[in-house]
Amino acid sequence: MKKLLFAGLLGTIITAGAAFPMMAQADEASDNAAVENRKMLMDGIGGAMGTLGCYMKGECTLPDPVLANLAKGIAFSAGAAPAAFEPQTPDASVKTTASADIWTNWDDFSGRFPEMQQAALALADAVGDKGAMGAAMGNLGKSCKGCHDEFRTK
Repeated sequence: MKKLLFAGLLGTIITAGAAFPMMAQADEASDNAAVENRKMLMDGIGGAMGTLGCYMKGECTLPDPVLANLAKGIAFSAGAAPAAFEPQTPDASVKTTASADIWTNWDDFSGRFPEMQQAALALADAVGDKGAMGAAMGNLGKSCKGCHDEFRTK
């Protein structure tokens, strides 16, 4: 199980790192690549949140270092997200749930990631105390939901 969790976390980190070299070119192939990178970045965050949720609900057991690394992976991804979303992708044909409001309200959108990053780091710091983790997980979840409510299409 440790190998599986390590592989998942490593995949999240690699995916997040892949978002950095994207260049803003207005053509379908590069726009599609940018959208795919963003989707993988956000899916990595969602996967980590799901795994943390499994632990918090008592549906799985995970060692503290894995829990901390999942939270730190979310924090890392939150730091990478603004650069991944910065290029507008008008020529993308890849289906996405990202709202065009991201780019028309860029300061609001990009300004949410530091809060998410801090909430994820607070969760990492709370590992070992399930009560404190619950409160930190709630704050992180509110950060995610707030952004999804504003900048994600249904």
